[in-house]
Amino acid sequence: MKQKRSIKMMLVFVFSISFCLSIIADDVKISGGKSLNELLNSDDLVTVILKDSGAKDVNLQLKEVYPQYLVFESEKEDRVTYRLDQISEIVVQTDKKPKPAIQLGPGVSLRSEDRLTVERAWSRMDEIFKSSESNQDLKVECATLLVLHGSQEATDYLQKLLDANEITTQLVAARGMFLSGNQIPSALLRSGLEHGNRNVRIQATILSGLVGYRDGIPLLMNMLQDRSGEISGPAARALAFLGAREIVPKLLEMLTSSNEEKSESAVFSLVLLGGDDIREQVKQLIPQLDGMAKYRAVKTIFYLKDPDGKTLLTQLYEEQITLRPEIALILAKSQDWNAQQFLRNRLTRRENPTDANFIYRAKAITALYQGGDPTVLPQYQELMREGSANVRKEICKLIFKVGDKNLLKILPSSIENREMEVAFEACRAAVGVTLPEYRERYIKLEGEM
Repeated sequence: MKQKRSIKMMLVFVFSISFCLSIIADDVKISGGKSLNELLNSDDLVTVILKDSGAKDVNLQLKEVYPQYLVFESEKEDRVTYRLDQISEIVVQTDKKPKPAIQLGPGVSLRSEDRLTVERAWSRMDEIFKSSESNQDLKVECATLLVLHGSQEATDYLQKLLDANEITTQLVAARGMFLSGNQIPSALLRSGLEHGNRNVRIQATILSGLVGYRDGIPLLMNMLQDRSGEISGPAARALAFLGAREIVPKLLEMLTSSNEEKSESAVFSLVLLGGDDIREQVKQLIPQLDGMAKYRAVKTIFYLKDPDGKTLLTQLYEEQITLRPEIALILAKSQDWNAQQFLRNRLTRRENPTDANFIYRAKAITALYQGGDPTVLPQYQELMREGSANVRKEICKLIFKVGDKNLLKILPSSIENREMEVAFEACRAAVGVTLPEYRERYIKLEGEM
């Protein structure tokens, strides 16, 4: 009796497998002269090509077949599962393929599907690098990341620009060198700080602080006194990176400036320098201030992690209706319920489809996610579909700065975007997950907290 039952169960199992194979055979394209049935539990190696990204997962063996998905085994004997609707094609390999190397930061691990997204991002970035001769800034951005991926061609390109005779080109390359963790010649920074062109001086100023060029401090001190926020703002940030605490009185003066570049640079610099003395001096200023000046002083206290910082910012959120949208983005990340509700309500509101509104919505989604709410993530995709190229770039930048591997699933379609700048930002967001040191350098370069 038991033997008959076993035979019956075996027949049912075989029938189920055959049924699955017959259905799937019509849905999955297989190249290489073999059927799905022949590949199942064979020694054949296959490459799975995914639909959305075109990414390839190589050296797999087919182990299990189900009506809606296939199970493969990787070289490391890991179980790899792909849904049928993810698979564009299965290619039977004639030999073992080299697997693209991914540089992973400390403690970073990726699922198979996410690894494919990152691999495709690297190859797409190489495509953009080789086809962007007319856009030097974009080519340099690509080269910077490809240097970190071990590309000798990208390294040679940056070095060629750095060796050019034109200082603007040299500073563009120097920016790439900093981001890729390489040295910048001190002579170039000195020439930049002394240059007559203000844009050259600004670029040299920012880099001088980031690379610790202390010989430039006297020149930076002079620039700090400039009436223009375009000059004094970067000088303040550079001097703060160099640890020049003697600039604190000037920063407190700049904090209350109506010039946004000056006042935001003061916030950044005071927070970067930090210390009890700065906290106390800023707190003493607050009762004397109102409007944007008060907001920036309170924001400074909040970012300095003063015990009163969140209370002061919450009070300002309640009092200043015009500032509420901006303050809500900050408080929502720290799990403030009222701020999070404000952003959720904003996301449900019908608004004019302008870039400004779409970008604010993207920031709201990001703040809510960072505050612990993953349910908002599908709304990124809606914005990607509805927004302009500029909106899609900004969303990718936000994802890049968060650096969360759970956001990789949002990026594949943008990686393939025909707009090269959109595709690049998506690629940078994808590979940025694996390069936390690059991401940190980039955020410092942008002067963001």
